[in-house]
Amino acid sequence: MKNKILLNLLLLFITFITLTSCTNTSESCDATYFGGHIINPKQNFLLLSKGDVAIDTIYLDSYNNFITEVDIEKEGLYSFSLQSSTQGYEYQYIYFEPKDSILIRLNTWDFDESLAFSGRGAEKNNFLITLYLQNEKEEQNFSPYYNLNSAKFEEKINSSRSMNNFLYDQLKESGVEITPQFNQLAQIAVNYPLNKKKEFYPFIHKNRFQLNDYPTVSDTYFDFRKNVDLNQEEFINFAPYYGYVSSYINVISYKNKSKKTNQTVEILNTIIDKIKVEPLKNMLLKQAIYNDFREAKMTCAINKEALEIFNDNCSNKHFIKQINDLASDCEEITQNTNIDDFEVVNRDSISQNINTIIKNKKAVIYFWSPTIISPNMLIKKVKYLESKYPELKFIGINMAPNELSNKVDRQLRNQYYLTKTSKGRDLVKSFEPRTILIDNNGIVTNSFTYLTSPQLERQLTILTEK
Repeated sequence: MKNKILLNLLLLFITFITLTSCTNTSESCDATYFGGHIINPKQNFLLLSKGDVAIDTIYLDSYNNFITEVDIEKEGLYSFSLQSSTQGYEYQYIYFEPKDSILIRLNTWDFDESLAFSGRGAEKNNFLITLYLQNEKEEQNFSPYYNLNSAKFEEKINSSRSMNNFLYDQLKESGVEITPQFNQLAQIAVNYPLNKKKEFYPFIHKNRFQLNDYPTVSDTYFDFRKNVDLNQEEFINFAPYYGYVSSYINVISYKNKSKKTNQTVEILNTIIDKIKVEPLKNMLLKQAIYNDFREAKMTCAINKEALEIFNDNCSNKHFIKQINDLASDCEEITQNTNIDDFEVVNRDSISQNINTIIKNKKAVIYFWSPTIISPNMLIKKVKYLESKYPELKFIGINMAPNELSNKVDRQLRNQYYLTKTSKGRDLVKSFEPRTILIDNNGIVTNSFTYLTSPQLERQLTILTEK
C-alpha cells in the first residue's frame, strides 16, 4: 500500500510538472492549477472559495490526491476548506495569480501547522502561512505584556513588527515578483494583528489594574491609524483586516458611549458612520448584534432598539433573516416557564414527546448538527459533562443529520431527531446550536446557552442544586 501511495504521488507530481512546464505556444501556459495531497481526510472533497462564495468543489482520488484547473481571471485572495480530524470544518487562505500552479500538502490532524505549498506561486503562500502561525503562537503568549507600561508595551509590539517585516523582507529578497495588490495584503498581514493589540492595550491594562483612567500613551502611539483604510473591499474576508476593523469600531464605540446609550446601539451607529463599503458594513452590523446576543449570561434576548437599527441599515437579506430568526427563537421559550411539548424520533424512528422524555428529570437539551459541530468534539464534551453532572439528563437533538451522525448515535445516549412537522423546529429557525436547561418540574432555567459557553458549568452546578 505504501509503495502504491508513493507511486501515485509521483504520478501526481509528473502530471503537475507537465502542466506547469509549458512552452510559449502551449495553451496550458494560460491556465492556473491547484492540486495536492490530503493526509487523513474526513471527506473526499474540499471547497475552493472566493470571499464567502464557494466557486469549486474539488474531489480527491483514491489516494487522497487532487489536481484541477481553476478559473482565475485576476490575482487575489481565495480560501480552501475541508473537514479536519479535530475541529470540524477548517479553512486556510491561498493567494492566486493567473498562471500559478500551486500544490498543497496537508494533514487534517494538524491542519495549519502541516500545511505546505509548492509549485509556481508557492513562495507567497508559504510566507502567509508562516506569518499566520507566528502570529497565532504570539497571540497565545501575549497576555502578560498587557501588564507593562505603555512604553514597554510599544517596545514589545515594535519587536514583533520587526520580526514580521524580516519574514517579508526574506520573501522580497528571494526574487519573487511582488505585485502592488499582494504588497497591500502582506502589509495587512504584517501589521494589522499588532495594530489590533495596540487598540486593545489601554482597555485591558486599565481593567487589569482597576484604574480610574486609561494608561498614558505617547503622542505617536496611534500614528498607525494614519495608514489604515477602513473601507478596502478586496480584503474584507481576510481575517487580519476584518479583525482589526472590528476591534477599532469597538474601541471607538466604547470611548464615545454615554451612560444612557446601549453599548450595542453605540457600536451599530459607529459602524454606520465609519464604514461605507456595503458588504463590510453588513458583516459588522450582523456581528455586533450577534455578539450582544452571545454575551447574555442567563437569558435569551436581542435589544429591540439595536434590532431596529440593524434592520434599517443592513442590506444583506440573508443576514437580516438570520438575525430575525434568532430573535424569533428567543421569543419561543421564555425564562421560568414550562417548555412547550414537541415531537422527536430516536434512531429507530420511534416517535416520542420531549416532555415525556424529561418528565421529573433535570435536563440539558442541546441542539446540534454535524455541519456546525465536530462529532468528535461533541462526544468528548458531552461525555465529560455527563460524568461531572450525573444528576442531569443530557438530550441531544440533531437538527440536520448526515452520515457523520452515526458516530454520535453509537457513543452518546439520548440522541433524537426532529420530525418534519415537529414544533421543535420553531426553537431553532436560526439553526443556532442552542442548549436549554430545565429543572425537574419542567421549568426552563436557561432558555438559550451553548455547550461551549464559559458560563455553562456554573449554570449546571446551580441546576443540580435546585
